[in-house]
Amino acid sequence: MLIQLEMMQQQSIEKVKVGLSISLSGNYSIQGVESYEGIRLWVEEINSLGGIYIEDQASKLPVEFIYYDDESIVSKCRSNVEKLITEDNVNILLGPYSSSLAVSACEVAHDYNKTLWNHGGSTDEIEERKLENVINAITPASKYSYGIIDCIRKADPDAKRIAAFSASNSGFSSRVANAAKEYGEKCGFEVKEYKFISGTIDFVSELDDMVSYNPDLILGMGRAEDDIALSKYLEKQGIYSSGAAFVVASIKLFKHELGDAVEGALSASQWERGLQIEPDIGPTPSEFFSNFRSTYNKEPDYVAAQGYNIGLVVEKCIQMAGTLDDLALRQAAKQVDFITFYGKFKTDSSGNQIGHEMVVVQWQSGEKVIVYPESIAQAQIIYPR
Repeated sequence: MLIQLEMMQQQSIEKVKVGLSISLSGNYSIQGVESYEGIRLWVEEINSLGGIYIEDQASKLPVEFIYYDDESIVSKCRSNVEKLITEDNVNILLGPYSSSLAVSACEVAHDYNKTLWNHGGSTDEIEERKLENVINAITPASKYSYGIIDCIRKADPDAKRIAAFSASNSGFSSRVANAAKEYGEKCGFEVKEYKFISGTIDFVSELDDMVSYNPDLILGMGRAEDDIALSKYLEKQGIYSSGAAFVVASIKLFKHELGDAVEGALSASQWERGLQIEPDIGPTPSEFFSNFRSTYNKEPDYVAAQGYNIGLVVEKCIQMAGTLDDLALRQAAKQVDFITFYGKFKTDSSGNQIGHEMVVVQWQSGEKVIVYPESIAQAQIIYPR
């Protein structure tokens, strides 16, 4: 397989082939489509400028965007990734959205020693497996709850109890929950875990116990549909706590599904347009927001920002390496330290993201605002909500 790839890489280069397996249908299609749209926007904008300058080609080359729908199915994702590597001979291989799909894509890419640029799989499993062919641009799942817990602790030094809900059959959910328990206890909270099977819509058995537990903070850390189901069930039963946070609350689907019931809900977010950032490359957060909205007639969620951002990361690494050689780009990615509209990009020697920081957002008066860290907050947290 490696000999085959080396022969393909020796062919003359007329364009930069960027490949992607993405969920345009299936369970992950809402986030998958936005990831795709973010990447496509970067491709269109870079091509409008004549392409990417490649130093060892002494010219700008246009970007060809090759993508396939994986239908949110692991086996389909694996076959798509193999096709992108062996048949399409892509120069740049982008990862899919979702942790399970990202892990499968990483495994296939590892078999071919092909660099995979991960923008949509936040699972810690990639780091745990020590797959050093992966460049991670996002904060891992284990850190999703940190800012929320810090924020509540600062707002209420006397808060004592956290009720942590997670899907036992989701690797992402379990990793967020495990880290939340460890970090919460470190910060002086008692953390009680409530496990359920993804797809649950009736939480009566869990909530009967939780009411007597009387938590200061409810954490929902399931998949998007799980957090929405839990939020709706809490609202229907009239069960409230001083603080409530859900992973899905950072995207507009949450407001669409919950309506006015979003008020006061917290979430951790990989990116928000309210970030005050002076990027080294690409647009500012507000410029990206405006460009995306004018192109697609909708506001971008952070997954769209992740898609666009991985294009900027690749672009910056090509500028630094001066070539499309896969291993040279991988090495460049592990050395660069720069800022985009998405935040800081810096990895360790294994390609794991250590520069990017998440923010805590809260729905206030029907709008999502940054409430933590305080240094960049747009508003103070409302607590109790």
